[in-house]
Amino acid sequence: MKIPPLIAILGRPNVGKSTLFNRLLSRREAIVEDRPGVTRDRHYSQGTIGRKSFRLVDTGGILFGDDHPLGESIRKQALFALEEADAVIYVMDGREGYLPVDADVIGRIRRSGKPSVFAVNKVDTVKTEEVLADFHRHGVAPLIGISAAHGRNVDALLDPFLDLMPDTEDAFPVDPGIRFSEASESDLQAWLQRRIADPPRVAVIGRPNVGKSTLVNRLLGEERLVTSPIPGTTRDAIDTLVTFRDKTYHFVDTAGLRKKGKVAEASELYAQIRTDRAILESEIAVVLLSAEDGLTDGDLRIIRQVIDHRRGLILAWNKWDTLKSSGPSQAPPFRDVRERYPFLSFAPMFGCSARTGFHVSQLFGHIATVRDWYFTRITTSELNNLLLPIVQASPPPRLKNYPVRIFYVTQVQIAPTVIMAFSNKPEGISLQYRQFLSRKIREKYPFVGVPFLLKVQAKSRKDRERDGK
Repeated sequence: MKIPPLIAILGRPNVGKSTLFNRLLSRREAIVEDRPGVTRDRHYSQGTIGRKSFRLVDTGGILFGDDHPLGESIRKQALFALEEADAVIYVMDGREGYLPVDADVIGRIRRSGKPSVFAVNKVDTVKTEEVLADFHRHGVAPLIGISAAHGRNVDALLDPFLDLMPDTEDAFPVDPGIRFSEASESDLQAWLQRRIADPPRVAVIGRPNVGKSTLVNRLLGEERLVTSPIPGTTRDAIDTLVTFRDKTYHFVDTAGLRKKGKVAEASELYAQIRTDRAILESEIAVVLLSAEDGLTDGDLRIIRQVIDHRRGLILAWNKWDTLKSSGPSQAPPFRDVRERYPFLSFAPMFGCSARTGFHVSQLFGHIATVRDWYFTRITTSELNNLLLPIVQASPPPRLKNYPVRIFYVTQVQIAPTVIMAFSNKPEGISLQYRQFLSRKIREKYPFVGVPFLLKVQAKSRKDRERDGK
């Protein structure tokens, strides 16, 4: 399967980027999973055009306007968007005309060498030729006049990128969850069978110099392993298939993670981009830690990325062999983690040595366990039989002297897992109470390595009367 290309929509604030984003998706037979991105001003979705699949990212307000020069933070956001994207749509405002800040960003886009198209929006009230003439005089091309609000000519914006897009049946959904309410039981079972039949998609990530390259090379170098390269969708990424004991595994973006070349400007930014992209394109992330260093703030930031994206999580302590010289009385680092960071108790941990190969093969067993739980579906009756007696015995605190009730709980999505509780007053269900219910769920259904999300939604009186609750 292939990763659909990521097309970034760039431009100054209020030029119509978000309107175009929604129009490009809503005009199509879209398969869309919206999710918040790494930063608050980035929004991702996946859709189709005909039989082709693509992804969009709306990079809201990365430029402040011509009266605000590109400062360092703005320059970094522009670099981020350009670096992670496979292609670019740059949107300008036809009513305001061509501005110096447009020239700055267009120059950056061209220097990136990525396929691009330039859209002049808001041409619905004046003649297109008159509006485009000003942009043509400045050498902007290829240029397309559009009206995002009315849908005029927006179809043409994706045409230059069709050759980058895989056929839908060959496309891997980057945010691959399926909501039960949006699929029939037969469609759900067919989807599950297809996904489970595919090789597990695994990303090996971590801080610089913790041994990621050594671990990947160790996996590839085992005599029992058979590897074959898979061209990725980015220019410098090559994914790798690894076969271990007749089971195939798909390691995501291993070339990007192994890359040793240094970027003079914003090297930390590029490392974050590669890490985030690897997480998004995987089902399971293996975060490699140093047993010598213990858990650092940098490790926690990467772990948070995995949890925020709700991918499967495995913690692998590398350089485990170096602890032997310290004597058996030294407590293993993962015991310290369990005590200091109980929110990580759901994640399996193991010690290994990428250099010597010690316990490296244990990784495959952990992958199998986490993936099983990643695709697990708990029935509504099972969840309610478990949770409703607990809620009755330990109800949420009253809200302004009104009782807070939970009527029922159901799993609404898998891969990633989302569980929904329906309440008369969702605002009365505190984070602490959701964490309490999550712990009770894990006591019965451990969801090993899976950072599931427990949400609360309102159930109106009308709905309760209809359902007899």
